[in-house]
Amino acid sequence: MTIPIYYSDKLLEFEGKFPDTPKRLTAIIQYLKKSSLKYKIVRPKAATKKDLERVHTPMYLNEIKKYRRIKMYFPDEPVDEKTYRVAALSAGAAIGAAEYAVKRKRFAFALTRPKGNHAGRDFFGGYSYINNMAVAVAKLLAEKKVKRPLIVDIDAHFCNGTNNIFLNDERVYLTSMHQYADSVYPYLGKEEESMERMRWYESRLWITDKEFTDKFREGVCGFIDEVKPDIICVSAGFNTYYKDMFFGTATKIKEPRTYLKIGRMLHLKAEELGIPVFAVLEGGYWLEDLGELVYNFLKGFEDEKVVGLPDVLQ
Repeated sequence: MTIPIYYSDKLLEFEGKFPDTPKRLTAIIQYLKKSSLKYKIVRPKAATKKDLERVHTPMYLNEIKKYRRIKMYFPDEPVDEKTYRVAALSAGAAIGAAEYAVKRKRFAFALTRPKGNHAGRDFFGGYSYINNMAVAVAKLLAEKKVKRPLIVDIDAHFCNGTNNIFLNDERVYLTSMHQYADSVYPYLGKEEESMERMRWYESRLWITDKEFTDKFREGVCGFIDEVKPDIICVSAGFNTYYKDMFFGTATKIKEPRTYLKIGRMLHLKAEELGIPVFAVLEGGYWLEDLGELVYNFLKGFEDEKVVGLPDVLQ
């Protein structure tokens, strides 16, 4: 199966701030070009004002668009005249991947930048300004293309923005598997704070590859079985990798194939339920290996069918 990857060079126009720079996307694209992955680049369209206002307040969006007051109070925040436009295009990439997955019943991936899972209804944080995943899911719901979406966030950091946006939306289910909440930004997402629709799984400090995949299988995949969603929406972060220390991540996840296993498990669950699945890029900042990590994750979805429990999961 050829995987559509929603991406545009225009996403590189926002300089951002180290480590969340345009080099993240170019590192991924350069690696994929040399890889065996079967994929095609699809140019996204920017999310509309209506799309964005389903999840963010008009006042907040105006602050991002104008940005000068943000710079006044947060002088180190890397917002500029390009932030809103590039973030809207990033959200549009997420929409494109989501709509493709629903229409074709096949996996699609969005190379989104800036990332989105820390952007709430009326706040930004963690280099997130517009919540790409939330915009895509809200559009699918508004157009009645899905009824029971489940967002699976595997970024190293708890998805406080996504949680804020969908906390009171009874249609949306959310699970996040992230680093121990007391140890890293945003210092939220403790397992005991889980709710019926919102299930949190904390990874212990220095978690190993096997522990990570076992916890994912038992926790996240178990929650998928419990929810029985009509679409799986993956916020795919790769800052769980052991070299990715920029935001305090402390793990022993050293095998790129761990992300292949995560992709395969999600593919298998989607196939079992007969539902679509798509993913958007969240964190991941170790440029030397980032392309390989994303490649492995995408390989988990490349096969048309996943029969039984593949050897790669053992």
